[in-house]
Amino acid sequence: MGLLSRFLLLFAALFYSGVLAAQTKVYVAAYDYPPYFSDILETDLTRELVKRLNEHQDNYEFIIEVIPPSGRYEALSVGGCCDAIFFESPSWGWRNHDVEIEKTFPLVRGKERLVAAKKAGRTQSFFNSYEGKRFAGVKGYHYLIAGELKASDELKQEYTVYLADSRITNIRMVLGGRVDLTTVNDELLAALDGSQQIKVENLLLAESTDFQYELHLLVGPSKKIEASTLQRMLSELGRKGEIDRLFRRFNMERFQLYRPSTIR
Repeated sequence: MGLLSRFLLLFAALFYSGVLAAQTKVYVAAYDYPPYFSDILETDLTRELVKRLNEHQDNYEFIIEVIPPSGRYEALSVGGCCDAIFFESPSWGWRNHDVEIEKTFPLVRGKERLVAAKKAGRTQSFFNSYEGKRFAGVKGYHYLIAGELKASDELKQEYTVYLADSRITNIRMVLGGRVDLTTVNDELLAALDGSQQIKVENLLLAESTDFQYELHLLVGPSKKIEASTLQRMLSELGRKGEIDRLFRRFNMERFQLYRPSTIR
């Protein structure tokens, strides 16, 4: 190899390492909330969106930091481990914590509903009451009970509740007869449709939904990135068709709020 070729290779290596060093590392908090994030599923929306954001630009490197659901507020607080959280609702306990957050436009409108195992003679009336029934929840989640949004630990004080670390574990407990009820988001049911992991057709779904919510990308006070910057990146990905492809991959088009034709 000639001297010029060696110089060019060295220059390219130094330039590339300089670009990597100049990237701002943005840590994205992620907790088990399938299909938005899950260590049980093969992939999820957060991992796929992080991959697309990293491939799309060179100024920021997005890195997923796995946390428990109850740790999200501390994670985004001043001095916390993370800078942002994806697919999150500002109404899920954030008002009760002193965390300054910014939000992008909403990407998803989701719904949650009660589910039980299908059994002969079991009808919609099974969902009318929690009395005498065993409920499976997830630590750190919020549930709408009697018109009031309650944290999982509050729910446990009033009902027979088993708290697991995963919503998919909850569904398996229902199907296995270990508990009577759990709450599942419609987006997960859509993503699992046709899956061999969970037989959705064996679940009895409540006809009425517990509550609806809109999910955004939230940015904490670290100032490593602004919500407006994230929103611009989402718009750029949207114009390239990446956002539509992302939701289509998880069978979630009907929950999708952001489309390139609706927001610029």
